[in-house]
Amino acid sequence: METEEKKHQAYLVGIGVMILLTGLTIGEYFMGAYASAWALPILLVAAIKAFFVVRDYMHVGRVFSGDEEE
Repeated sequence: METEEKKHQAYLVGIGVMILLTGLTIGEYFMGAYASAWALPILLVAAIKAFFVVRDYMHVGRVFSGDEEE
């Protein structure tokens, strides 16, 4: 039962991150479309998005965790 709970928790985190990335992408689009002089905030938003993609969808943490799952 514990693995089902972990899967459910991971699913909820994935959905939350997807919603966050969607909101950041929409905000990034409007910053670029209407305030093109805001290069630094746009790069900051892009870096935040890249962090979440690498952490939550590429599972980089598993590489360095040392725990092996079967």
